[in-house]
Amino acid sequence: MRIAIAYSRLDPVGVAVSKIIAGEGFRKSSCATAVECFENDEGIRLAGYDVDQVLFEFLDATPDPDAAAVIVLSRHESSSKVSSLTVHFTGNPGPQAPFGGRPSELSYAPADLGLSLLRHYRDAAEDRGILDRYEVTYEATHHGPTGNSKPLVFIEIGSSPEEWGDPQAQAAMAEAVLASVRDPLPPCSPTIGLGSTHYPAKFTTEALERGTCFGHMLSKHSLKAMSQGVLRQAVEKSLPGGAREAAVEKKGVGSELRSRILEELRSLGVAVRMV
Repeated sequence: MRIAIAYSRLDPVGVAVSKIIAGEGFRKSSCATAVECFENDEGIRLAGYDVDQVLFEFLDATPDPDAAAVIVLSRHESSSKVSSLTVHFTGNPGPQAPFGGRPSELSYAPADLGLSLLRHYRDAAEDRGILDRYEVTYEATHHGPTGNSKPLVFIEIGSSPEEWGDPQAQAAMAEAVLASVRDPLPPCSPTIGLGSTHYPAKFTTEALERGTCFGHMLSKHSLKAMSQGVLRQAVEKSLPGGAREAAVEKKGVGSELRSRILEELRSLGVAVRMV
């Protein structure tokens, strides 16, 4: 399965990590609408665009129309300033879309690729001795883009310019991406995660320790404002094949909302387990 890599030339992390990746056997190439494009002997394309990554609504056509999925290199911003190495899928669970994409729309989430990136990111950070400074974690589904039919996943460094410019974090991201596009993806029967915080610690631990393959993860705050039809999207757009299971954080969902969610999941044929 061929995977493409994209980044914004407006993003310091995307620019820095793209240079590391391009130095690993990539040569200059041409991609539609890209400002710069590189390709290696395996046909993997790496391309930069002069638009913010949350507006990447063109990934079906570029950098590689034939790629099965796209990894987006990105910075992560947070008011908490937690030093983090994150992986997440994109989408707007509610009726607002302040950071790209369309309201009430989720992207296609390649759960197997997300798990691969998370594992390799953790290993690369451990090899570089930075796990004492950075938290390796999934994030709940948030921001755009949302309209591509091609699956995509963001890999990020957060949460301030100090971390964005850290050569060790940048190298860990580059290694995680290269390993994920070169190695076989893990076996995956997707699970959606519901009711977590924005940084879903339980789901991250479960993925790293048990190999649970998480697709879309909707935080407890997202669930409270979730638009009609979004839960179905989370199930159907978690790939490959749609989610067969939902892990629900009991403490993150009030009883009335939990009852409605469980009823809809049952109607969708999704097994539920409380965590």
